[in-house]
Amino acid sequence: MDKLKRIISERKWYHTSKPLNVFENRLKDMMNLQVAAINSNIPESSKNEAKKQYLVMLVACYENYVREIFKLIIDKNLIPITELTKLRKLKEVKFTIEEIEFIRNKNIKLSELVCEYINFQNFGEMISSFSVIDLNKKIEEKINQKDNIMSLPDSTLLKKAKDGAEIVNEFLKKFALHKKMFNKSQLYKQINLLLTARHKIIHNNIDIAITQEDIYVMTAAVYEFVILLDRILQDISR
Repeated sequence: MDKLKRIISERKWYHTSKPLNVFENRLKDMMNLQVAAINSNIPESSKNEAKKQYLVMLVACYENYVREIFKLIIDKNLIPITELTKLRKLKEVKFTIEEIEFIRNKNIKLSELVCEYINFQNFGEMISSFSVIDLNKKIEEKINQKDNIMSLPDSTLLKKAKDGAEIVNEFLKKFALHKKMFNKSQLYKQINLLLTARHKIIHNNIDIAITQEDIYVMTAAVYEFVILLDRILQDISR
């Protein structure tokens, strides 16, 4: 029952915008805040704290995005329900009569139920859940359709851009659409590194030294993954 009550309590916090718009808008604000901190006269230790908090929020944006996309896949009936029954995390989900009545009275959607049982911060579990749309294969195909791998632009772009995050955000989006910033293995490695760093910061209170290059590469990796997933969603929605 706790999970069901949490679904209801979380509803008032839901975004009404499209997942990609929410992701991009939050990313712009985060970039501007982080760059402002780095360019300020605060102590270096405080600047590194700003970098750590940026990574924490980057994971939050990534997690929210993949969760909302998974909900859309279910809500739009883009996969047969039988595919969901194959997921290990859902095979043993059971409800009492009282819980079923609660679900009925509160109009809890299937997508809300399913996503309550999946840990989207766990990269392996997330990828396994998205096997319902054969995500691994589709990611590989999308990457291979793009031009040859290119080096990311100088990370100082984050500091030099006159309009800050607005320009950088748009640049990363266009770059992710047309160029291979990473192959699939590199992409997954960077996202896993980000998730590990976030875990160490939040749960172990470890003072990780983070460079601007780290920030830039991890942001680019998340952006690449988000854009790929958005295009895959568009494909299967047709």
